[in-house]
Amino acid sequence: MITKVVKKLWKGEYVSVRDYEVSNAINNGGMCIIHNEETMKLTPTQLKDLEPQGEAFKSQFNNSKYKLVDIFWKPQ
Repeated sequence: MITKVVKKLWKGEYVSVRDYEVSNAINNGGMCIIHNEETMKLTPTQLKDLEPQGEAFKSQFNNSKYKLVDIFWKPQ
């Protein structure tokens, strides 16, 4: 399971993660998202149902591109 720390919510109710982070989490047993000391855990099955939205963004550090996956924030 990988851990992702998110500093802010989009529209006050979604966390945004990059598509390659979701793929990595699927291969590593899921994702634990942390925001304001609250956590939300997603299984690989839940992650497979998520789709990237919108346009692709260019990375600042290399020539790769990524899309964002918006996940409804529902901490445990």
